[in-house]
Amino acid sequence: MELTTMGKGVRWRILEQVSHHGPVGVKELARSIGVRPTTIHHHLARLEREGFIRTEEERHGQGRPRIVCFLTDQGQALFPQGYRWLADEILQAIAALDGPERVDLLFQHVTEHLAARYRPRLEGKGAEGRVQEVATILTELGFDAIMTRTEHGFYLCDGNCPVLKIAQQYPQVCSMEQRLIRTLTGEKVQRTEFRLEGAPVCTYLVTHKN
Repeated sequence: MELTTMGKGVRWRILEQVSHHGPVGVKELARSIGVRPTTIHHHLARLEREGFIRTEEERHGQGRPRIVCFLTDQGQALFPQGYRWLADEILQAIAALDGPERVDLLFQHVTEHLAARYRPRLEGKGAEGRVQEVATILTELGFDAIMTRTEHGFYLCDGNCPVLKIAQQYPQVCSMEQRLIRTLTGEKVQRTEFRLEGAPVCTYLVTHKN
């Protein structure tokens, strides 16, 4: 099924919520979308049959388990992916002609280029302002990033990964994002959740340098 055939109905809104917020429970989906949990269950069953969503039971002590929803790779593909096929072909050609080290250098160069492009937007901002601006920049790049405060600093969570398929073959692109965040914020950046290791989202903890 194509994204356009879903329109902006309940099923599409479910996919948006799961993409933007990571693993989401049925009650949370019902509350955010404004429908009953039975309606969510109905649409989840169809989305799961069609391969866009997978669900898991999450148990916490006594009582009924919580149903948690995740996007599958097919579900991720509904969200912005850019010119993935062309980028993949170019990277394969570079690796074949010049070796994997050249691919590493390429991503380092891209990081430097992006940092130079966006650095003026962070001038004069404090730590929180810089992190929020980086979240905006990442969203513009297709990552749908959300910033949240924590007692230790700030979390940046990628609701979407526009380069997931490329990253599965060239994980250097993930290091590129982390390096870009560190360069633009000027702070320490630690990855706490990683899609390539099975997490539903990529999350970074941004803290002050010692």
